[in-house]
Amino acid sequence: MENKKGNNFVTKIKKTTKKVNRSIKNGFHKTAAWFRGKSLTVSYQVKKSQWFKKGLNPLLWPYLVLMILLILIPLLIILLYSFIQPTGNNLVFALNFENFVNFFSEKAFVISLLLALGYSFIAAIIAIIIAYPVAYVMAFCRSKLLSKNIWILVTLPIWINMLLKIIGLQTLFNLIAPGLLGTPVSIVIGMVYAFLPFVILPIYNSLDKIDKSLIEASRDLGANSFKTFWKVVFRHSIPGILAGGTLLLVQAATSLLIVKFMGNGQISMIVEVIESYFFKGGNFGLGAAISVVLALVVFLLIVVSGWISKQFETKKRGRRYEKLS
Repeated sequence: MENKKGNNFVTKIKKTTKKVNRSIKNGFHKTAAWFRGKSLTVSYQVKKSQWFKKGLNPLLWPYLVLMILLILIPLLIILLYSFIQPTGNNLVFALNFENFVNFFSEKAFVISLLLALGYSFIAAIIAIIIAYPVAYVMAFCRSKLLSKNIWILVTLPIWINMLLKIIGLQTLFNLIAPGLLGTPVSIVIGMVYAFLPFVILPIYNSLDKIDKSLIEASRDLGANSFKTFWKVVFRHSIPGILAGGTLLLVQAATSLLIVKFMGNGQISMIVEVIESYFFKGGNFGLGAAISVVLALVVFLLIVVSGWISKQFETKKRGRRYEKLS
């Protein structure tokens, strides 16, 4: 009896392992098929595009070469360094995922990444609340002169060097509230202050593109000002809100100056960890791995934001089609 029970247990284990292997293989084949389909779709779209048929404009070649030399190659080098490990021989390296394992196994690294994303998310929400009324006044102001003056005031901080702006804000904190330096409040205020124009401009663009006849039609149908704003203006400006919030979130989460000057050495975020491993005699490979993880998180945020924005654009087109039909 015991032998039969043991044999049955062994057969059950074999069956479950076979099922797991089949599911893994099926998942692998499905993933490979998905990537194959995506690559074919992209290649078809590229071949169908006008620049592929006519050829690349010769004027674009210098920019393309500069992008490859200054952006693509450095990124590939960082990616390469994140996978390789020194072996004592200057010509021999070991290829493994040890740096990524070290990152996810160290709680301090994960906490610093979550802190950067959390502070950036709070700063994005505050910036959207501040930016929306400014963008609304710029888009719907009757006086074009006033709208242009607000535009100049909004874009003027972009022309000023980021280091000068952050040092100026730090000096202001030292004069007014020195106790706030090195706190989450100073970090969030620094993020909002530094990147607020990048939130105002996308929201303004989305508001400016709204067909004014939709607002007039809503009022003619008896909707009050709040309902017109909520159903027409705000709904159409959501892609701009998402774009501006994502811009601030991405830039704030990867900004080293804000952490250094507003954090006052008391708050450690992911960019400061990367700097310590790159420039202060640390493990260069681990710093590269952390950079790759941060880049993937940023890329994921951009993809998610773009997908949500497309969903709103698709809904708007569907509603227009239903009205026309």
